Amino acid sequence: MEYKVISGDSHVDIVWLPEDLFVSEAPDRLKDRMPKVIETREERVWVADGTRLGSVASAALTGSYEPYTPGLSHRLDKMEELGFFSDSQQGRFHPTTPELRIKDQEVDGVQAEVLYGILGVASGFSDAESGISDPEVVTAIYDIYNVWIADFCKRNPERFAGLACISCHDPQVAARQLRHAAKMGLKGAEINVANAAKPIYQKDWDVLWAAAAECHMPISFHTTGLPFREPEESAKEEYQLITLGLMSTLFQLSGPEFLTSILLSGACDRYPDFKFVLGECGIGWIPYVLYRIDQEYEDHLFHLNLSEKPSELWHRQGYSTFQDERLTPEIVQAVGEDNILWGSDYPHPDGVWPDSQEFIKNQRGGLPAATRNKIVCGNAAKLYGFRL
Repeated sequence: MEYKVISGDSHVDIVWLPEDLFVSEAPDRLKDRMPKVIETREERVWVADGTRLGSVASAALTGSYEPYTPGLSHRLDKMEELGFFSDSQQGRFHPTTPELRIKDQEVDGVQAEVLYGILGVASGFSDAESGISDPEVVTAIYDIYNVWIADFCKRNPERFAGLACISCHDPQVAARQLRHAAKMGLKGAEINVANAAKPIYQKDWDVLWAAAAECHMPISFHTTGLPFREPEESAKEEYQLITLGLMSTLFQLSGPEFLTSILLSGACDRYPDFKFVLGECGIGWIPYVLYRIDQEYEDHLFHLNLSEKPSELWHRQGYSTFQDERLTPEIVQAVGEDNILWGSDYPHPDGVWPDSQEFIKNQRGGLPAATRNKIVCGNAAKLYGFRL
């Protein structure tokens, strides 16, 4: 395979998965609590443990995975021009049918993808109060998904690098899941930092960072959104577009907390082979946070006794993904040309499919060719094991 563009952030959502997957694979005691599809008057919908997870083959515009409706989103309408949603009505699910997903890659000028998974079923989307909360149920769901995505990627490993979903309620469980994922051939893992039982700066998580370093499995802290104030119930309809704007605009800005937490934790010193990725957290804010954290470290956080300045630990071990930002040479220099991963965010409406080439062209102006190639291909290939 000749790689020119690799998406470092693409997705497989539960609404595109086989409908009998979780019930058929779960232990008997948990079958009744597993995600499954039920029929209502209006739709076929995924539910689990009393929670609505989303309509089958739906869009993710509002975070509730509601059926595609023409005219609500220019991006979703452009996706439908290529039959993305209408094909699903005939049982042709693009994201989870390898042949169709590869065709979508080819339309987009992408040769491979890093596949993020169903992390949000345990927390909801931008809402810590929704989603499934029982640790045993969440662990079983993730274990079943991890086997499925490993098998999916094995059908075409040149095109797909799957990430495991690992539980955030218990570091020991997460480490166990990570080691098993490595044995199955997955290329990394993602964990819900925002809802972790303990903050990731606590040493309780060292067992996970140690496993990640040993297995050469980067850990992704993919954003699930930033909480914001919502209107009272009686005013929700009036302000629904504003709240949608708050959700989508602030969505990537959980990254500063994740970055500061892991850099100040000392984990990068204790495990120098540990790599972490800020999944779909963007790039533009990183220079400010690195400058700020270095200032604070030099003034009064030096008592943490890190081996290097926090920004230097970032450049040694951290990455972040973006899909649509104008990267100036100054931003790239501050963040690090070796630390940036482009991603299409396929198949989400916040992404750029099927227009990735246009966006990449607009973003890369003024950057040296070698730097551009690292950002859209080389960095992801090196981190996730695609052979250039």
